[in-house]
Amino acid sequence: MSVPRSLLFGLALTLVVSLAAAQEPGHAAEASTAARTKAHSASSGAKDITVIQHIVFIIKENRSFDNYFGAYPGANGATTGLTSYGAVVPLLPTPDYAYPFDPEHGWASGNEAIDGGKMDRFDLLADSNINGQGYLGYTQASQTQLPNYWTYAQNFVLADNAYSSIQSDSFTNHLYTVAAQDDGALFISGPTTGVQSGSFGCDAPVGTAGVTADDEGNISKIFPCYDFQTLADSLQSAGISWKFYAPPEGQRGYNFSTLDAINHIRNGPLWATNVVNDANFVSDAATGLPAVSWLVTGGAASEHPKHGALCAGENWTVEQINAIMNGPDWDTTAIFITWDDFGGLYDHVAPPVVDNWGLGPRVPFLIVSPYAISGYISHTQYEFSSVLKFIEERFGLAALTARDANANDTTDSFNFSQTPLSPLILQTRTCPFTSIATVPFGGQSVETSSTPYTVTLTNWGTTKVTMESPTISGPFSKTTTCTGSLKPAASCAVNVTFSPTATGAQSGTLTVDTSYPGSPWTVALQGTGSLFSLDIPYPGLSFPLLSYGTGTLSKPVTLTNHSTTAVNISNVQVIGGAFGQTNTCGSTVEPGVTCTFNVTFAPTTATALPETDAFYGDLVIYSNDPASPTQLRLSGSGTPVSYSPKSLTFAAQAVGTTSAVKTITVVNHGTNTLTFGSVSTTGAFAETNTCLGGVGKNGGRCTISVTFTPTQSGTNTGTLTLVDSGGDSPQVLTLTGTGTGT
Repeated sequence: MSVPRSLLFGLALTLVVSLAAAQEPGHAAEASTAARTKAHSASSGAKDITVIQHIVFIIKENRSFDNYFGAYPGANGATTGLTSYGAVVPLLPTPDYAYPFDPEHGWASGNEAIDGGKMDRFDLLADSNINGQGYLGYTQASQTQLPNYWTYAQNFVLADNAYSSIQSDSFTNHLYTVAAQDDGALFISGPTTGVQSGSFGCDAPVGTAGVTADDEGNISKIFPCYDFQTLADSLQSAGISWKFYAPPEGQRGYNFSTLDAINHIRNGPLWATNVVNDANFVSDAATGLPAVSWLVTGGAASEHPKHGALCAGENWTVEQINAIMNGPDWDTTAIFITWDDFGGLYDHVAPPVVDNWGLGPRVPFLIVSPYAISGYISHTQYEFSSVLKFIEERFGLAALTARDANANDTTDSFNFSQTPLSPLILQTRTCPFTSIATVPFGGQSVETSSTPYTVTLTNWGTTKVTMESPTISGPFSKTTTCTGSLKPAASCAVNVTFSPTATGAQSGTLTVDTSYPGSPWTVALQGTGSLFSLDIPYPGLSFPLLSYGTGTLSKPVTLTNHSTTAVNISNVQVIGGAFGQTNTCGSTVEPGVTCTFNVTFAPTTATALPETDAFYGDLVIYSNDPASPTQLRLSGSGTPVSYSPKSLTFAAQAVGTTSAVKTITVVNHGTNTLTFGSVSTTGAFAETNTCLGGVGKNGGRCTISVTFTPTQSGTNTGTLTLVDSGGDSPQVLTLTGTGTGT
């Protein structure tokens, strides 16, 4: 008879841990561990994984490991990052919240940032490279910014080899947290109005699509309401209690209510009984938790760079964990805390390739439990499916997919035979009044003004805050919406502009005197006065959609020397195979002179990112400028689809009669078969086509035959809509005709 793995683990782990504590720098000293254990002896009973009776999976938003724990002692972290043009830059202090910026972090940008494992193109992502400084993507939180998360790491377990499950954004990764798969979904496309308070699943707006790829890379687009098996189904079938805690419909964070994307749950009886408001978690923890809980939230508590905040989010997490520790279930609970994707924020470790979809970049990962090895840094490879595997092993459930079957189960981070660690009740803290401590403006030409940077002031307290008018020093100016007071939970903005009068490093200070604790609040302002400017502002130069291999687009970029010193250009570099440049600048640009860079865009399948039609690049100018190199982000969109003509106009046609056929030819310029979900018309037009069976790669074509049957005299308009696997789908063509007679 075979011995269950969990029992073998429980018998052997005491010896393993004692040896590792002497050798592994991530372990806290034995005396420190003993000081934190409960005074009473361990309870009798099982000393294996079955001592865990409650599992809580907390999923926060959009942070990389290096962004939160890159400076943590003993962990595999980095405090500098590599850029697309080969520079090593420091990871600057991350803002408490970064509104309105949100570094790009979807499927295309995840592929771009990873760059085949080089981890060097985070600066090419939108909202990552602001003012040419690699800011916001190249930032990092300090221990003082996340003191309680660091305390959990010091006293429980920090994993520094944990990855998001797919190199994409929230929706797809959240599916892995419940199902160890996402049915091949790469990302969500479609309407964005109200998406932060709406849903990405079965309640998504009409027109939303889950962009999905099969194992051969063929793309399809389906409404993101799936019916695959989840761990919640496995638990339900086994009679094991569970709840999914999430913001309800209409509140921020509803799009993180992942089971909304599972049709048989969203539109079945479990939705009403097991998917509950995240606000209920604290009270449930005080009276008794189900065996398995998922817990997500929205708004400031989510820690999303644009919509959340570090301090407010950490406080929320502390409140949830304190409730567990103060409740009846602490002695039998394992809490897993992670962040759903990298958020476009730098991480230096190349994610392992386990299949076509992942893994994605590293994310922070904490384990808090009486049986967690105190102070341990786990270097074992984890992903979100690892938590599902732990749950499956604990309750004897079958694996859902190859992902959870093959994942490491996190048990290296536990000693089920140790004297249980005591609760560690932490205090929430007063959050900073200003959204950022330092604003690095980067290079700005003398005698010109930067795009304003918004410093947000927020009253996180419970009483009204009074404020003096903000003051500013140095070559900086401000405008503000702030008046003399702020109500609780209210915010206002101070917009700061950098206008250097000399070249070289410049500094100043924004000061706000308030009745808020910690006053006066100051923000350090930094920038570099530059010799020249480019006439393309943030976020850079963008090209419109172009079919692969059908031509070249060109756009000018003007360089103006605003200084009294000649600009000496030593090198011009173009990053990204779809882009190129020629210029009239030469090696010297005299004071007051302008010159032009003609940047070209010629997308081909060979230069496209896998399964996307997104293209990223850089124009990098090396010169004697104090802010050199000067970086201009380039982006463009390509498509395998072309069609001709792009609209149809029918001659006059008697009402009630049908015109002769007009034909549209569709060509596939890509290297994969082009598939069609539908071809449809509106108005007084009808179509037949040869496209629905698929169009072969490398020049394959199909035809769409359109006729016009007017129902009224005068101008008749309609559309022809193609839904296909091209990145610009749906394509909508205009149809026009004139009806005559009555």
